[in-house]
Amino acid sequence: MKIVIIDDDISFLEMFNKKINSSMKKIFDQVIIDQYTNINLFPFQYDIYFLDIDLIDDNGISIAGKIKENDKNALIIFVTSKNNLVFSALKVQPFYFIRKGNLDEEFETALTLLKEHFNQKSYFSFKYDFEYIKILTDDILYLEVDNHLTSLVTRAKVYHLYKPLKEIMSEIKSDDFIQISRKNSVNIKHIKQYKKNAILLDNNQTLKIGIAFKSAVAERMIK
Repeated sequence: MKIVIIDDDISFLEMFNKKINSSMKKIFDQVIIDQYTNINLFPFQYDIYFLDIDLIDDNGISIAGKIKENDKNALIIFVTSKNNLVFSALKVQPFYFIRKGNLDEEFETALTLLKEHFNQKSYFSFKYDFEYIKILTDDILYLEVDNHLTSLVTRAKVYHLYKPLKEIMSEIKSDDFIQISRKNSVNIKHIKQYKKNAILLDNNQTLKIGIAFKSAVAERMIK
């Protein structure tokens, strides 16, 4: 799970990072947390966004709009000291609001809602490097096979599994995956743009569609 905090208050940023880090690891097996004060430096490639509405040099609401344009599945939690901005932020459909003046209580509420949200999701479990790994099916961007090695690609990490592509797809048990070539199967939830010969994922990676798979991909994409 990739999480980002965007706030121009450095002291709050450091404190909130520690708070999120200790809490999120109780919910998710794999957690990566980044933090930014400058919106120009951060990539739009996260699962959960903790975003200050009232940034000095930027408008948090417009930033949230750009995030949603890039990834409609992104969860945005506004964190603000300006309570009067809460209603104007509803237009970007945030997951939740946390008021800095009521941080502890509302952060716990946000955690509860996140747990409920992700408990409704499907997971894929497997052994990796002598560990038992459990990841959200929605977090898988695509699968790529090379000889007997299949790479499972998420935003947070790439896992290399010694299993055939078809076997992994069968174990995932999700209709959200479509094979686009002999080597690639993609999660349609992460397709940002579809063209005749290629697809663009929401991490801005392009994958080619194999000739033998074009008809099936086209049929699936127009549903």
